[in-house]
Amino acid sequence: MKKKDEKNTDLLPINRLFRSLSQSIRKVDNQIKKNIQDEEKLITLAASHLINAEGKKLRPVLTLLFSRLLKYRGKAQYNLAVCIEFIHNATLLHDDVIDGGKLRRGKKSANLIWGNKISVLVGDYLLSKAFKLMVADKSIKVLQILSETSLILARGQIQDVNNLYKIDLSEKKYLSIINSKTAELFRVSCYLPSIISDQPKNIQKSLNSFGYHFGMAFQLSDDILDYFGKSKKLGKMIGKDFYEGKVTYPIIHAYRNTSSLNKKRLKKFFLKKKRSKKDFIDTLSIMESCNTHIESIKFLNKYLKKAKTAVLKFEGSRDKVYLDALVEYLHIRDK
Repeated sequence: MKKKDEKNTDLLPINRLFRSLSQSIRKVDNQIKKNIQDEEKLITLAASHLINAEGKKLRPVLTLLFSRLLKYRGKAQYNLAVCIEFIHNATLLHDDVIDGGKLRRGKKSANLIWGNKISVLVGDYLLSKAFKLMVADKSIKVLQILSETSLILARGQIQDVNNLYKIDLSEKKYLSIINSKTAELFRVSCYLPSIISDQPKNIQKSLNSFGYHFGMAFQLSDDILDYFGKSKKLGKMIGKDFYEGKVTYPIIHAYRNTSSLNKKRLKKFFLKKKRSKKDFIDTLSIMESCNTHIESIKFLNKYLKKAKTAVLKFEGSRDKVYLDALVEYLHIRDK
């Protein structure tokens, strides 16, 4: 018998979305399992550890949802969803090596279990698999788009590392980085269903816009939760960005809006080789003094509003409620 809280959770639109797509998601999961089976058992083991970990698989779900919304009946959507999930997981494996990550989706990270070399190589394997699947579909257009996306993601990872400890990082540069490292893959996850279903330019533009703004909001939400979220709920350590020296929107806001004395303190923290727990607590105190949490949420909501506006033309579709649910999910995921 289900508990009351579990029943309430089942009623959430975001969970109804996953139930409504359950058959398509199972097809994608089966293809994922099939494509990570390798004669080198370590590849299968390490890839399965991350891919099969608890996670919402939002990017492939967006691909499946938009394919259904556009009434696409072909099989290319499943292949595309698998490619996108492989590319995403490859970047996660590489990120954890770069950042020295220890926890991913509530489990020990692959690099902590098998070491950095194996993690990098398995990430490369997933990227190679993704491109093999793209070629199998024989769509030059899709291949071109995802190839460009892979380049942009790599650029974003490099920019991310290159801007560590830079407390005076501009908002414009920060937004450029999160566009490359996160929003880009969300954008193509939403945009490509309009390509495989041969939609007119105005529909392509709408899906492109939704994916971009949703992706930007997703990363902003992640960066906000890194300071103001709950570790157990997120499946990763709170303050991870701070301890790694990453300058994200909450820090940019606090640095821009605090006193000269606090600016010096923040700068001192980010000049250190390692930041302590006390440094983190002091930073949270500075953020509280200039309403960083509230103002960061307001900034996030600007992107969510633009994402909702981008798909207003689908009002009346039975799947529109799920698009709204995804936007609302980002708005409430820290509650």
